[in-house]
Amino acid sequence: MNGPGPVGHDIIVPPRPSAIAAMEMEHLDQVMTLEKASFATPWSRASFISELQGNRFARAWVAHVPGAPRRVLGYLCAWVIYEELRIQNLAVDRAWRQQGIGTGLLAHALEVGRTADCLIASLEVRPANVAARALYRGFGFQETMRRPGYYPDTAEDALVLTLDLCAAAG
Repeated sequence: MNGPGPVGHDIIVPPRPSAIAAMEMEHLDQVMTLEKASFATPWSRASFISELQGNRFARAWVAHVPGAPRRVLGYLCAWVIYEELRIQNLAVDRAWRQQGIGTGLLAHALEVGRTADCLIASLEVRPANVAARALYRGFGFQETMRRPGYYPDTAEDALVLTLDLCAAAG
């Protein structure tokens, strides 16, 4: 996992290393456990199944313990829509946070976007999600707009963050 990471940094292999693989149906039970533990309004199992089976734009990955692909540490779902990489969902097991798992997943997704000739990466994040905002800022994402009342559970705004993948690669 060493390689291009946040702006001006390399990805450092965390103390407890992880590997990244395509998300498969066999990962769904653990992904759902992480999803429910990470978000007040979690995605449904059907939403993940749709990402894996029914959405031609969707890409999804899990981070796992090397040699133990069934032990999911985190996951990232994204869409590659023509010139845009759209980060849909990212979560890391609480016991594995601050160890480079989210960084590795995001770096992997951004590289997939660049390989697919995406020009930008974008996502929405809650203003209160300080840890996620710091992760994205470390990669060079910039706040480009605010969507008032975006989150239905709290009517909280969403910050729209974007990253110029051409500039970030240079």
